[in-house]
Amino acid sequence: MRGLLTAIRFLTVVPVGGAHLREGDMGRASGWFPVVGLLVGMVLAGVDWCGRAVWDANVGAALVIAGGIILTGGLHIDGLMDTADAFFSGAGRERMLEIMRDARSGALGVAAGACLLLAKFAAYGQLEGAGHWRAIAAAPAVGRMGIVVGVAGFRYAREAGTGARFAAEVGKRHMLGAMVLCAAMCVGLLGWMGLGIFGLGAALAVAGGAYATRKLGGMTGDVYGAVNEVVELAALLAGGVVLRRLM
Repeated sequence: MRGLLTAIRFLTVVPVGGAHLREGDMGRASGWFPVVGLLVGMVLAGVDWCGRAVWDANVGAALVIAGGIILTGGLHIDGLMDTADAFFSGAGRERMLEIMRDARSGALGVAAGACLLLAKFAAYGQLEGAGHWRAIAAAPAVGRMGIVVGVAGFRYAREAGTGARFAAEVGKRHMLGAMVLCAAMCVGLLGWMGLGIFGLGAALAVAGGAYATRKLGGMTGDVYGAVNEVVELAALLAGGVVLRRLM
């Protein structure tokens, strides 16, 4: 239970438990990341239902996007924007790491964030049918699984930082546990075709980790957030395809 509470505290703004972390807490928490993603997804599915019931799918999509940013404190989209600023800067490794440390967002980061929000708006809006909430619930779980794959599968690019302890404590067994949980959730929500969404998310996480390693020599906390956002968006888009096949 401590691992779950630590994961909730790390991935959302929900005030649970104390702030003090014990040795091994981040490793144990990582196995719960897909579960926290599912909880976030269920909340967002409820927001979407309210938006569609009172207004329409477009308003529901806008409310879900806003709700996701509020619930997570904008943690992951901030990572995406910082990563875009660094990766598209054309600078060397050390300069890219400096750019990521800068709290300010540049034009490239803002553009990447805007593109992500527009794509999510379209992805949520294209979900149809009474069971469309299943894709909304599954996507954040797949995204958080992608974070664990990135952490356990690739080295950390810095000697220290917010993600250094995280990277040091998360191992292959934590990644395997998170992947098994995520796969089971995808199947439970979307049937056996949900395994395709799970596989897509895992593949994108590996591709993102490999690309970041080539650019930076490893991953950073910002890259973890970027991986989450890209994987979650892909899961949403794939979920729409699966739902149309099931209808």
